[in-house]
Amino acid sequence: MISPTPSPIPGIVSWPVLFLLTLVTIGRWWLLRERDVDRLVNRAITAALVGLLLRETWVQYLLVLALPIPDRDVIQLANQGVLAAIVLCVACIYGLAQLWAGADPEGTWRRQRAYDAGALVAGAIILIAGTPARNAGQLIDQTLGWPAVVAWIAFYIPLAATAWLVGKTSIHELRHPDAATTWRERMVIAGVLGIALVAGIDSIANPTLTIVAVLGDHPALDPDMGYKTWTFFIDAVWGGTVIAVPLISAVLIQTGWDRAGRYCRRLEPLWRDLTAAVPEIVLTTPRNSNGRTVPATRLYRMTVEIRDAVLNLQRYAADTPPELGDRDARTFAHHLAALIDAKAAGAVPFRSPSPGTSVQPRARDLTAELQLLLDLAKAWPPSTRYPDHQPADTALGRIGAPGK
Repeated sequence: MISPTPSPIPGIVSWPVLFLLTLVTIGRWWLLRERDVDRLVNRAITAALVGLLLRETWVQYLLVLALPIPDRDVIQLANQGVLAAIVLCVACIYGLAQLWAGADPEGTWRRQRAYDAGALVAGAIILIAGTPARNAGQLIDQTLGWPAVVAWIAFYIPLAATAWLVGKTSIHELRHPDAATTWRERMVIAGVLGIALVAGIDSIANPTLTIVAVLGDHPALDPDMGYKTWTFFIDAVWGGTVIAVPLISAVLIQTGWDRAGRYCRRLEPLWRDLTAAVPEIVLTTPRNSNGRTVPATRLYRMTVEIRDAVLNLQRYAADTPPELGDRDARTFAHHLAALIDAKAAGAVPFRSPSPGTSVQPRARDLTAELQLLLDLAKAWPPSTRYPDHQPADTALGRIGAPGK
């Protein structure tokens, strides 16, 4: 068996990165695939992951064992397949850049098919031009010659076009303050512009240096392609880190451990008792394409339904009903519990619903209002939290006597 060309990236560095990048890729395809932007990002990171794997010695050994073609051909096809995978990744990034530049979202996949076709053509040119290198059992820069010039031009044209579009769009965003309102957004755009500049310079410099080497009949400056390998590796790590951030948020939402999910769990006992007492105020909660309710949407619905339930129950108060901001949470909880019990006992409301009546907590903003409701929910525990009280079939019995 012919030994693969060792990767310039040490295994102690590449293996953990590949493992984490694989988890990120799988996680994104599982949780983030509804929007066109997410699907393009997923395709880009998948192509990048394939490119990184193809350069790994152990992956090339597995391919040699699995494919019924000569070992040397398998290894060299894997080495050059890395370049084709990168071009496909760049095509997806170009599609993202077009959306960022203001292209019509409706034509996203029509345009992307054209970009993918261009990437396939570039990949085919690379493989055809790389035939002399494969026959010699070498990397493209080791064999060099005019075929290498053709291969690198085919490889860098998509990269140059993407760098140009991203750079132009970044400059436009930075020149128009309304496009990026916060300093964080401007810092991110400036960072993207820097990467585009580096990629643009690289896409001009490398083919030029290859042409100079061929014309001067001297070896390439980096025949083992270590610089190119490290550049792609670092870019993939940076990109994987960036796209892992929304994935972490998606995982927290999926597991209910995001902020909205935690708030929903804290409001659940209060919401459950109030909506059981006033079931007519409960609305159908919208769900996404996966049949799940977004925690932020559920939290909003819960707060609205709690307020509506309180408004309905206040009709059973003999005196002018207090608002949550008028009393401490525990006192107001006992007030609500008494109203629930009165309604359950068949009491007649003292007043009719008034369209102009509002029972929204006295809070200056939604955050403060939510905090008042969370305080109320904390004062509305199950009876198991108060073992010194006997279980009761009334809401007031579940809370316990005031002052306890």
